[in-house]
Parts: sequence; structure tokens; C-alpha cells
Amino acid sequence: MPRPPTITDQQILEAAREVFLEKGVTATTAEVARRAGCAEGSIFKRFPTKAELFQASMKGATELPEWIKTLCDGPGQGDLYNKLVQSGLEAIEFFRRIMPLMMMSWSHPPAAGDAPVQPPAVRALKRLAGYFDAEMRLGRLRKCDPEIFARVYAGSMVHFVFMEVVLSSQSQLPLPPETFVRGLVDLIWTGARPVTPAVASSSTKQKG
Repeated sequence: MPRPPTITDQQILEAAREVFLEKGVTATTAEVARRAGCAEGSIFKRFPTKAELFQASMKGATELPEWIKTLCDGPGQGDLYNKLVQSGLEAIEFFRRIMPLMMMSWSHPPAAGDAPVQPPAVRALKRLAGYFDAEMRLGRLRKCDPEIFARVYAGSMVHFVFMEVVLSSQSQLPLPPETFVRGLVDLIWTGARPVTPAVASSSTKQKG
């Protein structure tokens, strides 16, 4: 009678997901095995290649990143401008970790018939759009298309990190994240802040 497995596929995938998210594409199956507490051979018996292990582990990465949870927790609460700045800085750090995984996923497409892995930025888009829509309904943002707002906000952080990855050197991009995020939020805020009666009245007088 064969011995039952001492570790489940799910335990291996959870360990792989943690290791890939922490160390990116340089993570090894040996590191995954140590995290899972099993022999490396046990992994290859179930997932023949590192690419297959990666694809399988990323399918379960449905948890929203912390910066999304923090920003979207409780529409109408806190200073919205400062929340956008703080979340933007946290988003850059998140995408610095996740961008190599996203690029690895694109370069190692799943087998035919398998559902593609959806990057965290895409999974978070609807949550962001829903949050911005709620803030618009509360009058804390000017009404516009919340999905466009979400794409501009999150997409700007993705692009900032993407350029770092493409150039392979942050020294070629001297703009610090703090300067970039605050400038971005300033730019967005100019068009997105709600129009108060006082501002509207002032604008009318200037036009007259």
C-alpha cells in the first residue's frame, strides 16, 4: 500500500506563491521546497518545470494587495488627498515586487486551454473604480468615469516601475517616488477635486 503524501499540492502552491512574491523571478524551486518543508523532488513530481509551478501558484493569488485594501477601506473616511499620496507610494513598492512576476507570466504563457493568469493590477482595477465611484457619490471627488480615474491613478504607478525595470537602473530615472506621486496626485486633484459653492462662485465672477 503506497504511503500517503505528506504534503498537499495546495501547501506547495501557497509556499511557491509566497516565495515568488517575495523574491521574484530569481526564486528557485529549492527555496520553495524549503518554505514548504518538503523535498525538491516532491515538487517536480507534481509540477515538472519551474514555469508550471509559477503559473499554478499565481492562479491562486487572488488576494488584493495591501495598498488597495488600505485605500479602499471606508469611502468617505480620512483626508482623500493624503490617502492618494500614501497609497501611491505603497503601490510603487508593491509593483516593484510584482512587476518581474507579471513579465515572467507574459513570457511563460499557460498551456492551451488554461485560463491566463490575471495580473494583480488588473484584478484591482474594479475595486479601485468602485471605491472612486463611491467617493464621487459622496461628493469628495468630481463626477467622472471612475474606471478612467482608476486606470490613470494605478497605471501611472505601473508605468513608473515599468520604466525602472526596462532601464534596469533606477539611477537613470532620478525622479524620486515621493516627488512623482505627489506631483501625480497634485495633477489629478486639480481636475478631480469637488467644486464647492465658494469655488464655483469665484469662477463665475472671474468669467464675468
